[in-house]
Amino acid sequence: MNEIIAQSKANNQRKYDQLKERAIMDHKLSELMAFAVNEPNKMPDIKKMYGIDVEADEPEAQSTEPVPEWKKDQAEFMKQAEMIRNTRNARKTKQGGE
Repeated sequence: MNEIIAQSKANNQRKYDQLKERAIMDHKLSELMAFAVNEPNKMPDIKKMYGIDVEADEPEAQSTEPVPEWKKDQAEFMKQAEMIRNTRNARKTKQGGE
């Protein structure tokens, strides 16, 4: 019974925290909208308004696994095949148009 009560309290607290976070973000957004409408040249940047560094939190490129050699070869062959196909289509168009 104590576990159920503890879980229920934790769920309620999580919902409250989410609601509080949303209210804060909505308020900050309304402030930014007021700046955008009334004084766009004085609008604060994201780091100042939200207290986060957007550039630092961007996910890095998915380079955790190196690309296998066969994938590189496959991509190169696909490029070459496309070039050949384009050349053939251009020749057919040129021959048919004369």
